[in-house]
Amino acid sequence: MLDFHAALKKLRNHLKNNDLRFTNERLTILEEIFQFPPHFDAEQLFIYIRKKHNHISRATVYRTLDLLSQIGIIKKENLGKDYASYELDYKMPHHDHLICEICGKVIEFADDIIEKRQREISENNGMVMVRHQLQIFGRCKEHTE
Repeated sequence: MLDFHAALKKLRNHLKNNDLRFTNERLTILEEIFQFPPHFDAEQLFIYIRKKHNHISRATVYRTLDLLSQIGIIKKENLGKDYASYELDYKMPHHDHLICEICGKVIEFADDIIEKRQREISENNGMVMVRHQLQIFGRCKEHTE
């Protein structure tokens, strides 16, 4: 599981190694991500941050999310919406997603049998699997009849 202090260290090292500034805004955004729900979009995060830190701009939030994604602290995904979703990524164990098409609820799961089968399918087709992403879309129990 991702630890805030490890993520902060990784961010500081990346900024230092690339002659970029470590700012209070970047620190605040990183801190708030750790307080936010596990799956979020940039606009949700911006609105949440803006309520507490009205000096942080939308552009700063979006740029910081891109930076955190590039260095592997968060992962940018498409969870069936018209915009990107994010989740903490740094040293997270692999998992897949169940996504409700009605309310957008995201359920994370891991299944060894599915993982094994995906590796077998890749190998049987002459492919070495480097990474994969499984998303199952449906309706959560609150939206089934």
